[in-house]
Amino acid sequence: MQAAKDSFYMALRARLAGLNPARTVVIDGVTVPAIVVRENMEPRFNEAQAGVFYIDFGELLIAESTRPMLGLDCYIWYGSEGTTGGSGVDRGRVLAEMDDELVRICMPPHTEMLDYSQTPAADWGSGIFWTMPELGTAPGEAPIAKQQRSACEGRVARYAQLRIYFFLPEAEA
Repeated sequence: MQAAKDSFYMALRARLAGLNPARTVVIDGVTVPAIVVRENMEPRFNEAQAGVFYIDFGELLIAESTRPMLGLDCYIWYGSEGTTGGSGVDRGRVLAEMDDELVRICMPPHTEMLDYSQTPAADWGSGIFWTMPELGTAPGEAPIAKQQRSACEGRVARYAQLRIYFFLPEAEA
């Protein structure tokens, strides 16, 4: 499962770097594309920054067949405070730009599955694929409550949800 998560993240990270090289974040003094997996970050980075895509993985689903196919829910949070020096009057426009970027980096909705626990990454000989993101609010959160909370924070935010699918490698006999 970790290889599927890593492969998805690395594919989106590379695509974001190509699509919008200016969308970056500094983590521990290193500038990287502004997409991160929250579970891989140190707790001191828990507070989300505007202009960054944050990936959270959810439930693992198993579809039984001759070869089990796995599904993994994925949530991506991002938000905007705008670019006009604190007034926030263009934060909706910036959020719409991020909507577009997310949809574009999710296409095509597949990539190779690689094992990033080694250098160089090893090819598993299979791939992963995913649904296109559904843009909305956080699961279980009423849209109006989300809008009111975000307005108080000076930020507009969005959750996107998609599902990643992959096969476990076959055991060697």
